[in-house]
Amino acid sequence: MPYADLSFEQWNDLSDGAARRMAQDIADRHDLTVVGLENTAYVGRSHRMALFDRDGMRFALVPGGQPTLGYDAARFQPVPDQVASYADSAGECGLPPLAEYVDAMTSPVRSAEMPAMLIAVEAFDPCEIPLAPDDPRVRELVASVGSRLGGVSTFHSAGGLKVEFDQTGQVVRARAIREVSYDEGMAGLESIGLRTTTVDDWEWACGAGATTLFRWGDDCPNDGYPFDYKTGPHRQKNLWGLAIGQDPYKYETTTARTIVCGGDGGSTTCGGSGFLLGWLTLATAYRDKEFGQWLASDDGCADGILTRPVIELS
Repeated sequence: MPYADLSFEQWNDLSDGAARRMAQDIADRHDLTVVGLENTAYVGRSHRMALFDRDGMRFALVPGGQPTLGYDAARFQPVPDQVASYADSAGECGLPPLAEYVDAMTSPVRSAEMPAMLIAVEAFDPCEIPLAPDDPRVRELVASVGSRLGGVSTFHSAGGLKVEFDQTGQVVRARAIREVSYDEGMAGLESIGLRTTTVDDWEWACGAGATTLFRWGDDCPNDGYPFDYKTGPHRQKNLWGLAIGQDPYKYETTTARTIVCGGDGGSTTCGGSGFLLGWLTLATAYRDKEFGQWLASDDGCADGILTRPVIELS
């Protein structure tokens, strides 16, 4: 069986020994290192997670399947706090009924045929170029700022360097930041044998087949925005082991240039909209069509490009 045909059920039904052999074969075929296999759980669902390393970039196995993607607002059963939060927002902004709004801000329901693939655990920013701790630019920065680094864990320089330190003051990670366009970012991925997610890939990667509004259910806090909560199901890695859809400021580009997933650049939160609207930006099928079109236009601008690399399985 080609590994692209591997389904969620087939993968999790394997014995531990067979799963290890399959993971090693996948690694051998794609010049990867197996980091480990472990049984995980997320909001009541369990899964055997397989992790791989490719030149310092961590990937997780996302099995295939035939999911229903998108969201039908008729399924949404809001709790009273969510209804009240939306009513306040609707009154201030002249919004339509809640179900109508949720339908407008989520992708349409559709059936998909998803292959198994490897997807990056963390989003990738092609604007960031990794540097070795002993790179002359890093050493010059450390020497120039001296005692000002005391107690600092991450330092951003005016020259476009981002350096992270451990508790002893040693450099653990350094990057040079440069601006790139969407096309340059996608070309950069292609040049190292990767691609970004399609819209369907992203929803499958984020929701892992969950049919609820959020990957963890239909509920959300009613006294703060996502960034106010440093813990919670949105901060946890999902069923596949991906850190995804955690911060609306950190939206991710897809192969569809006008469609971004996982956030809205923080515009809802910055605009002071109600808490439900702030959390809705983390819904698995969330779409802000106007934001995506603006971002792809000549007027659009961004501090960086986050995208989710994919390795297709042979």
